Amino acid sequence: MKKSIGLSILLITTGVVFLLDNLSYIDISIREIISTYWPLILIFIGGEKLFRDLK
Repeated sequence: MKKSIGLSILLITTGVVFLLDNLSYIDISIREIISTYWPLILIFIGGEKLFRDLK
């Protein structure tokens, strides 16, 4: 249940960011986001797997 809520929030947030980019309220680059935050993405994936395996 919690996993689906987290995934839903992630998808909604991603959609809002892309919408704001398309409406020119913000200027983002997917390449820039990934190159900047790749360590955080790996930590999130590892933490999620760790907590899932502990249950």
